[in-house]
Amino acid sequence: METARLFVDRYYELLANGDLERLSMLYADDAEIVRYDGVAKTPAEIAEYHRSLITQHSGIKLNQIDQFRRADDVLMWDALLDSDDGVLQTVEVMILDEDGRITRHIPGFRGYWGL
Repeated sequence: METARLFVDRYYELLANGDLERLSMLYADDAEIVRYDGVAKTPAEIAEYHRSLITQHSGIKLNQIDQFRRADDVLMWDALLDSDDGVLQTVEVMILDEDGRITRHIPGFRGYWGL
């Protein structure tokens, strides 16, 4: 469980630093980010998802993780993220391969409190 939490902390650290190159290394070659508005299937589309997230919510960084669960290859958590414009509440699900890289990522924003 501790290793899984370190993985999530690393994800948010790279996101906060805008390090798209290292962030993309967390994803398997055949990874997908599944959202209501579409599916990012290529490394370029996954990088664009993160670039857009960073642009839309500048100053994004992890505030706290409220709930966390690991079950075999699945990680899921609720988190509060700080941004320059306010606080975001998210729920995230990631499925990892045997090498510990993300194969499926289902992100979701549940709430937003602007400044």
